[in-house]
Amino acid sequence: MTRGFKLHLQLAFAIIAFPWPRPQAAFVITIHSRMPVQKYKFFTPADAARVSHLQLTARQVVEGMITGLHKSPHRGFSVEFSEHRNYVSGDELRHLDWRAYARSDRYYIKLFEQETNLRATIVLDTSASMSFGMDSSGAPGSATPATAKIDYARHLAGCIAYLLAMQQDLAGLVAIDESVQVQIPAGSSPAHLDRLFKALEEIQPGKTTHLAEHLHALAERLPRRSLVILISDLWLEPDALLKALQHLRYRKHQCLMIHLLNQAEIDLPYQQQITLQDLETGEKLQIDPADLRNTYHQQVQDYLTLIRRACNDADVEYHIMDTATPYDKALINLLARRR
Repeated sequence: MTRGFKLHLQLAFAIIAFPWPRPQAAFVITIHSRMPVQKYKFFTPADAARVSHLQLTARQVVEGMITGLHKSPHRGFSVEFSEHRNYVSGDELRHLDWRAYARSDRYYIKLFEQETNLRATIVLDTSASMSFGMDSSGAPGSATPATAKIDYARHLAGCIAYLLAMQQDLAGLVAIDESVQVQIPAGSSPAHLDRLFKALEEIQPGKTTHLAEHLHALAERLPRRSLVILISDLWLEPDALLKALQHLRYRKHQCLMIHLLNQAEIDLPYQQQITLQDLETGEKLQIDPADLRNTYHQQVQDYLTLIRRACNDADVEYHIMDTATPYDKALINLLARRR
């Protein structure tokens, strides 16, 4: 292999000439929860038990239709004190701040911040690079010990949707590759969750991704201030991602970025000659990992720095996840860091 070969980081790869052991069988424990849960492929009663005590809140103000956990941009006379305003004729006396009157001999009305429910949209990247972790056949049962990113993302999406519904918040789903595969408006009823969980089972990895382009369209289409939860491996140009995120923020949407990577994509840990295949173009390349490992690792770290900087510049919350970490544990850790 020529030493001048430039490794392109924009596309993830699949190992097609390196054997992996098969995962051990798993089992599910059925439990009773506040919302009936049947066993879906990407959300089980055991998942419900693990996430039912968690809480996902917005970090900026949001707009909703019912009382909930999140701060609203509107003022009212309930929940959490915000500020005073001068009394005017017609105001209800029960909202007067008598302590402020005693200090200043002036009448003030206490204003409070209302709380509202959250409207969230889970955006799932379904491009071909998200299938990394499967064998070359892409069979559903052939995931490596570090689960295929697309399956990991579907488990996360199911848990987050259920968690939001338990809070009386609204969860929608958008699956994107070259086009929009799935688009389910936000909702929280058991029937809505059933539809969302079944849609997750039907999603399959596509080819190339037009993620940034569709995020621009989503920014214009989403109603009100909302939360956009993006689950992706982010193998795209950082500049295009930054512009899309800035568009979402300009439209007053809050963004939560969950960046999924397989550790092999970062470390290139293989010890013998292997064949790499570009999952989005089909191009193949045989390499000796020992010749490229250090350079490859440095280029990946440089790329991750650009992604983090893009999220920071757009005021977007960023979390990276290794698919070797159990998805429920990773979600618990993420929510704990947000407190």
